[in-house]
Amino acid sequence: MRQHRRSHISPIMTTLSVAVGLFLSSGCVSRSMTLPPPTPFTPVPVDFTHTWAEGAHPFTGAAVIDVEGDGTFEVFVGGGEGQRDALLSYRDGRLVNIEPGTGLSKNSATYGSTAIDLDADGDTDLLVAREDGVYLYLNDRGRFQERRIPVDLPVDSVPFAVAVSDIDHDGDGDLYISVFVNANTFRSATFNDPTHAKPNRLLLNNGDLTFTDITASSGTASKQNTFLSVFVDLDSDGWQDLVVSQNTGAVEIFRNMKDRTFQPITVSSVFGFWMGTAVGDIDKDGDQDLFFTNVGTSIPLFLTTGDLRKDQRHTHDWMLLRNDGNFHFTDVTEAYGLSGEGFAWGAVFEDLNLDGELDLLVAQNYIKWPVHQYLKLCGRTALQSTEHGKPVFHHTPLLGLENPYFGQAPVIVDLDGDGKQDLLWLNINGPARAFLNRTRANYLTITVPDRVTAIGTRVTLETDKGESDTRAVIGTVGMLTDQTPELSFGLGDRQQVVRAVIQYPDGQTEVIAAPPINTKIRLQPRPRMDASIQ
Repeated sequence: MRQHRRSHISPIMTTLSVAVGLFLSSGCVSRSMTLPPPTPFTPVPVDFTHTWAEGAHPFTGAAVIDVEGDGTFEVFVGGGEGQRDALLSYRDGRLVNIEPGTGLSKNSATYGSTAIDLDADGDTDLLVAREDGVYLYLNDRGRFQERRIPVDLPVDSVPFAVAVSDIDHDGDGDLYISVFVNANTFRSATFNDPTHAKPNRLLLNNGDLTFTDITASSGTASKQNTFLSVFVDLDSDGWQDLVVSQNTGAVEIFRNMKDRTFQPITVSSVFGFWMGTAVGDIDKDGDQDLFFTNVGTSIPLFLTTGDLRKDQRHTHDWMLLRNDGNFHFTDVTEAYGLSGEGFAWGAVFEDLNLDGELDLLVAQNYIKWPVHQYLKLCGRTALQSTEHGKPVFHHTPLLGLENPYFGQAPVIVDLDGDGKQDLLWLNINGPARAFLNRTRANYLTITVPDRVTAIGTRVTLETDKGESDTRAVIGTVGMLTDQTPELSFGLGDRQQVVRAVIQYPDGQTEVIAAPPINTKIRLQPRPRMDASIQ
């Protein structure tokens, strides 16, 4: 467990040193003075700029959604207070807004969004957390019908995100609402005031798109304001566990006990400003590892002690937890070269350069931190490689994906349908930015139906070189974002895949022998699982 002492360095000197450090480390200013080198990513114009209005939180949200079920993905992006949401579609070399006429938008500030076929009719629906509540948009071939979901939210709070999982294996999508204190009541660095902390909500689907609040009986209320919550099977038993990323709290992990209750798991996490969450199998052992962002080196530690007691400690470091099985986690942040980094929001694991190793993308900059108004970090596109026999992440600016804006989260989506995953940077109070992936390497992409019965599906690829790699269907990673339902595997120069093994949450297994490389394979929808509460 990493602990930190309160600093007694002069605030002025500390702020100056931070500013200089940002200037030297970000690289944004210096590289703009020369022509950039060729990159494997091509920028694409985007017809959307997020606007932040005072009185609401500055955040937005995004979800990848196949609106018409034709295999082409759009991206829903939330607007600020008084601003219409957008539905972005790749057409004629740019991302254009096709939201008018869809029935998706409201004037209330939009935070997290999640795409899932919640009514099992074959069309992908949309869940949206807004300043004024939680909404379900039922999709009928590209036209959406709005339905408000009643949620008993705590006083002075707003919903930030909606995570979906079939927690009891009855075939219905249950909802976990991440809740945050509202903007007018929010006080920074408040660790110990229970009236400031807003517990989350777990809603059990009654089978007819009505919901029962089982937060108390399930034991999942959480202990602090929550930026993001993720359902993920951490012990490979086919049941979705719960990871909660909290502001001014410790990371919480809840084990699914298979009876509509969850048991808290001890995590080696001190207090922090935990925000974004990335999930992926970084060491290829078959289970899912966890990464959490924090304020990093951008803000001096002593400025964020807030109401901490003398016996309490907090950290600004990012945190990478390696999953060692059976709910045992090891902090490998420093070992993977991720210590000493700056302020960060959303993060995602994805093999963007298609070399067979998961990379890490992290959005950066804090719109309320004065230094970042003038000296911005450029976001991290950290490729995983082996150094001295050990895996590490290295920021690689030559990819051309740097984002010197108020970044909130990366969004992974195949915009042009070529099988390679592209990137959209979701930005706060600024333009969304998109990049097409032109990497020349082999790949295989598995398209999983965006349905409740597919959540938690695991795909393992075995190559002709005796290697294996596992991906899992996990929603709402990043920060207030829902990523693509496609599982993409970079193969580098590998010419053959021996087989793809698909493990479904209901315990069934499917094997695809010798799947052709450089293609997309579309899995067929699975039937509803029978209720199997143990």
